Amino acid sequence: MLRGIRAVLRRTFCRGQGSRSRLAKKAVMPSLASGARCGYSEVVVGGYVRAGGRRPRAGLSLLAGVFSYFPIRKKVFAPRRFRFHEFFLAMKVLQLDAKSQAELAQINKAISKSKKVVVLTGAGISCSAGIPDFRSAHGLYNQAKRSDKQQSIVRGKDLFDISLFRNDESITLFCKFMQQLYTKTCTARPTKTHWFIRRLKKHGKLLKCYTQNIDGLERHCDLRTGVDTNWKELDVVQLHGDLNRLSCTMCSSRFAWDDENSDTLREGELPDCPNCMAKYRERAELGKRASRSAVGVLRPDIVLYGEHHPHADSLARGLTSDMAKNPNLLIIFGTSLKVDGVRKLVRQLSRRIHERQDGKVIFINDCEVSPSAWDKVIDYQIKSDCDEWCEYIEKQIPALFEEPEETSVYFTPPSTPAKKRVVDVQNILTEPMSSKPITALRNVTNTSITDTSGLRAGEKRGYELPSPEFSPVKRRRA
Repeated sequence: MLRGIRAVLRRTFCRGQGSRSRLAKKAVMPSLASGARCGYSEVVVGGYVRAGGRRPRAGLSLLAGVFSYFPIRKKVFAPRRFRFHEFFLAMKVLQLDAKSQAELAQINKAISKSKKVVVLTGAGISCSAGIPDFRSAHGLYNQAKRSDKQQSIVRGKDLFDISLFRNDESITLFCKFMQQLYTKTCTARPTKTHWFIRRLKKHGKLLKCYTQNIDGLERHCDLRTGVDTNWKELDVVQLHGDLNRLSCTMCSSRFAWDDENSDTLREGELPDCPNCMAKYRERAELGKRASRSAVGVLRPDIVLYGEHHPHADSLARGLTSDMAKNPNLLIIFGTSLKVDGVRKLVRQLSRRIHERQDGKVIFINDCEVSPSAWDKVIDYQIKSDCDEWCEYIEKQIPALFEEPEETSVYFTPPSTPAKKRVVDVQNILTEPMSSKPITALRNVTNTSITDTSGLRAGEKRGYELPSPEFSPVKRRRA
């Protein structure tokens, strides 16, 4: 029976280890050193690591048997190409104090020299403008939970999930909550962090700004926002949509948030789409079949959890275009990096930026992120308020907050004057030939051509026009 159990264990866990070491055959798992050295992939099975692929060496198999009874519960991935400079990367947690002056000086120098800066912003940059964030104690999730008196939602995050449209009570709560949030957005003004992004744009340093915010405060700083327009003309890419617009759930038409729509949303209802209603009435007047289900409703033009992003292809193409421009600095403001899409975006940009020797990734927020999850992705983590850090940068780099000098380019006139155009063509034709002698390159006999314009077939004009000098006109036959 023991032999049968050993055979099962050998076939299950020791597959691909070879037959040189009898002790290695009895091993439950190989050591991490053998897997990393031999370069074969390993799979986690019930908390243990099973080897597969290339056969390890005999000495390493012996080590595998010695250390086989110490369980290792760490996933081991297939080896990838080693980058030497990644060995020296380690995220440093800094504060705006005297202890971090050396590292802060390196950050200030990188901002001054960089010409291709990518910025990622979250809800933390708009808190000082009166718009709450999402996950704090006074954030939008907790506000939504407190406003739900009928307990139609379990968590505050559920109010921003696409599944809320299945319940009439949650739809009513969603409409009222979005109307209140839109009212706060209308009275808000840009913060110092918004103006810092504007300064980067003014000095030609901003490559692109990706924002998770839906307030659209960047437009108050003369920054061009959007996601579906010409990518080269965009300054700020709105990853999660814009609260200042309403979109139809059926035809995807966009409308402004006017007073009539605001009153409807304040009552807890979604307004009907004007375009869909016009088509519905037109078909009804013509006697055609018209269904009320074909009329869409207007909802805020934002992306909810669990919803397919309507501009995913545009974002993918635009991100590829920005990464091809080789950015060398990424500044992350006011986000906890909890959204999966944003996490992937940061990792892709960080991988591209760290291919350069001067590439740096800076994270600025009151709340810290996990060093183990973001080590070698983020270089510097500054625990500070975003506006306070911008005030610090204004003192350290005052030239960045000054208006850049406009250079004027003067064009000199051409050395030779332009030739005068001939206007009166008829007088030119009737003028006599020039009497000045002309030295011809070859003998040319003056011939004459007949003006036959405006005549019928077979008619001839009574006079002849002189041919121009050196014209390739055939001789007139006698």
